[in-house]
Amino acid sequence: MLAALSGVLLVLGFPGINLSILAWVALVPLLVSLHDANWKQSLVLGLVAGGVYFGGTMNWLMALGPFSTWFWVTLGFIALALYLTVYIIIFAVSVNFVTRHWKPTSSVQYLARSVLVAVIWTGMELLRGRVVTGLPWVTLAHTQWQNLPLIQISSLTGMYGVTFLIVLINGAIANFLIDISRWKLSLKTAVAPFALLIVSLIYGWIALSGTSQGEKIKVALVPGNVKQIDKLMSWGSAEWIFGKYARITERAAAEKPDIIVWPETSVPRYTFVSASTRRELKTLVRSWDAYFLTGTPHIEISSDQKVYNSAFLLSPTGAEVDRYYKMHLVPIGEYFPLKQILPESLQKLVTGVSDWDSGDSYTIFSAPPAKFGVVICFESIFPELFRGFVGKGVNLMGIITNDAWFDGTFAPEQHYSMAHFRAVENRIAVFRCANYGVSCIIDPWGRVSRKIKPDSDEDYMVEEVCLRSGGTFYTRNGDFLPWSCVAMTLLLMLQTWRYRRRYQ
Repeated sequence: MLAALSGVLLVLGFPGINLSILAWVALVPLLVSLHDANWKQSLVLGLVAGGVYFGGTMNWLMALGPFSTWFWVTLGFIALALYLTVYIIIFAVSVNFVTRHWKPTSSVQYLARSVLVAVIWTGMELLRGRVVTGLPWVTLAHTQWQNLPLIQISSLTGMYGVTFLIVLINGAIANFLIDISRWKLSLKTAVAPFALLIVSLIYGWIALSGTSQGEKIKVALVPGNVKQIDKLMSWGSAEWIFGKYARITERAAAEKPDIIVWPETSVPRYTFVSASTRRELKTLVRSWDAYFLTGTPHIEISSDQKVYNSAFLLSPTGAEVDRYYKMHLVPIGEYFPLKQILPESLQKLVTGVSDWDSGDSYTIFSAPPAKFGVVICFESIFPELFRGFVGKGVNLMGIITNDAWFDGTFAPEQHYSMAHFRAVENRIAVFRCANYGVSCIIDPWGRVSRKIKPDSDEDYMVEEVCLRSGGTFYTRNGDFLPWSCVAMTLLLMLQTWRYRRRYQ
């Protein structure tokens, strides 16, 4: 019951419900239940906590049912939830393995136990975000996306620094409850974690006094908000969707923006393959007199025909400036993992299923005075991908996405929450154009002055954005903190194993 309670508290803390204060105590029941458990019990406790955690936060996958079959969607949801739960199981077993025979007698030893818990959890989150293509979705840091003073430390440590701090506080509270007879000692121990929290908040408040200085441009976001079923049913006959975007953009262009943005796969057709559609779009862009960025499926017709989820930038004259091919594809959704090593008979079965190709280069779009990069949908959850663009000298970043697949679920807001961390981590402004999601401009400190959602009366927005070359300690040094946590976890496990082998 305690492990399940931890799972429930975690679910309640994430975007959609947004009871973020609960994240600061969510792991306490699990940590208390792990005290004096054996390894088999800790495995079960991790399974229960992780199952509730990911079952509750990832259930939006079931919204894919109408686009596939309920059997395969349900099987996929269960498989993914169980896979993610493995990391919670490893966390629970590791904490139990290292601390089972600890009998702290000093404040330093109590503090060490809190730090240990934070180290192992943070290391597991990093591995979850990197192993098997990675899925850093609903990390503990994301519960604090609205806590702007706190998340400013992401410019130093990345989002994993926020995770570390949350778990450290959980560990200090758990220490108090596990050994309540020594409450004075455990309270004394809690001074250091809470002092670190206060220092982080002070740093955040100071950082938030900053304002963007530099040249400004106007960006028009036209999300369109076309339902996914309509997009699928209109493949190859999407004139009405194109017409909708064009009509809205006509109004947005009247406000004289410098860049007009449409979302990922905005019009369900190969826009830049057909000569007639290219001419039609070129004529419109000339009338809008602005740079034009759009997400679109694109096919390269060659001997080894390839299909990409792409973004194209056109100049105010309608000429193609450059294009970007999505590099980090969605497993199953956009490509079939390890397809090339399957037996030939099985390869034939999955041919045409999730058969997108991936790009291999960071495209820097030039729309003077803006030099910007764009990530497409799933890519925005990976901090290392954003860092790659910022490291190449961009002064603006963009996210284009199609969240219509999950309309009516928590997924669009969960996805939106991650964009704030990308801005803060690199101190760069971010524009976000989302079909059936949240469209907005986020400043380098994670602040949003205005946003539009599908249920609002607005169908476009034009806002000024300050161009500012990004770059922070985190941009330059990356995920040094969580990688250190991974190394420390392995070292602690090895040392504990050697100790027990020698003395027990």
